Amino acid sequence: MTTETPDLEAELQAVAARCAARWNDRDPAGFQSARLRGLTAGSMTDWGLAGSGVKSKRPPISMAGGIPDAASQPKQGLLRAMERALDVPDDGPLVYGGPLGYEPLRAEIGKYFARDHAEIPGADHFILTNGAAGAIDMAATLLLDRGDVVIAEMPTFAGSLRTFRGHGVEVAGVHLDDEGMRLDQLEARIAQLRADGRAPKLIYTIPTYHNPTGVTMSLQRRADLVELAAREGIHILEDTAYNELFFTPERPPTLSAVAGGRGVLTAGTFSKVIATGLRIGWLQAEPALIELLLPGRFDMGNSPLLHRMLHEYMVSGEFAPHVERMRGVYAAKLAALAATLRDAGEPYFEFTQPEGGFFLWLRLRDGLRGRDVQRAGFEEGAIFPPGVGFYPGGDPDGDPEAVRLAYSWTSAADIAAGGERVLAACARVAGG
Repeated sequence: MTTETPDLEAELQAVAARCAARWNDRDPAGFQSARLRGLTAGSMTDWGLAGSGVKSKRPPISMAGGIPDAASQPKQGLLRAMERALDVPDDGPLVYGGPLGYEPLRAEIGKYFARDHAEIPGADHFILTNGAAGAIDMAATLLLDRGDVVIAEMPTFAGSLRTFRGHGVEVAGVHLDDEGMRLDQLEARIAQLRADGRAPKLIYTIPTYHNPTGVTMSLQRRADLVELAAREGIHILEDTAYNELFFTPERPPTLSAVAGGRGVLTAGTFSKVIATGLRIGWLQAEPALIELLLPGRFDMGNSPLLHRMLHEYMVSGEFAPHVERMRGVYAAKLAALAATLRDAGEPYFEFTQPEGGFFLWLRLRDGLRGRDVQRAGFEEGAIFPPGVGFYPGGDPDGDPEAVRLAYSWTSAADIAAGGERVLAACARVAGG
């Protein structure tokens, strides 16, 4: 233990006071990097949060964040898997794991999540990341420079828009129809950008159970998209966060599977099928691209302990049945919410019931604005985001105004009441 003399203690206090005085005269904002200036800390929707602190006449029901059902999270199964992961003779789970992540988990991800490929991709096609958001960030690091252009669906996940802006790139929007990204607009956008000397570097899409609209890209559209991108020499980044949460006999194939694994990078995650707090996802790509990505990784990798726990959970035989159960939970919640809204909501909005995922997209009738309905929702005790936040320019650009309802985290007991509060909010706005 160090013992200071009274004179040295007084001098240290004086040093601290002088440093504080000098730093008090300087504005912290002046030290912020140019890359961060103009960016925001992100909304609760960007961060996937359920929302809190809303003033309401009653305890609010949140339909804001894409979070798995709390009552169904497999805590005991994960505890057992953690015990097995730690029950090893060496310290493998408790030391650095390298840039790629735990190889057995990467191989198991390929077997389950890429089972639609003609040839199952091995561990060398995957790098483990901080959720799907980390995978999208890695793809941007690999392929994009400041000033580049990404083409994305319009609307799209607000968090991904924030990621791309953080890389200093422009996001050009292309509208959706009921079969997914409109390829006529995509081709026109590519031609326009090339004519302006700004060739797009990446096409970002959420083709299956889209966030926020719930739209699923048709098989023909998938085939046409990967061919178009290959012809133009533009990589596709497909976000598959919700792929396994299908309410039909099987999900559509990934774009990577359709393209034979070439020209497509796939972002995936355990966040939606287990829990968002795990923060474990992956980027799937050709091994050559994975290798090219490694020089851009500086975070010392993800948690080997969590990697091994998830591997134990997957190979135990508990994971696939858990996902199957969750499909039933979310299908039932969606059915209850849609039944509440369908007839009573006709004067205020329309919607297409999705075949999977977490979200119901309400397209508002003329005269209703998403932010107004959101504010009225707060007063009625319902939390949900307006649609404009999912557009690259913060404007629907000709699309109807909308709001997004997440039915995943809301309890089954509250889902109908949440829908009724949304109806009350719409009626309040419509009534002036």
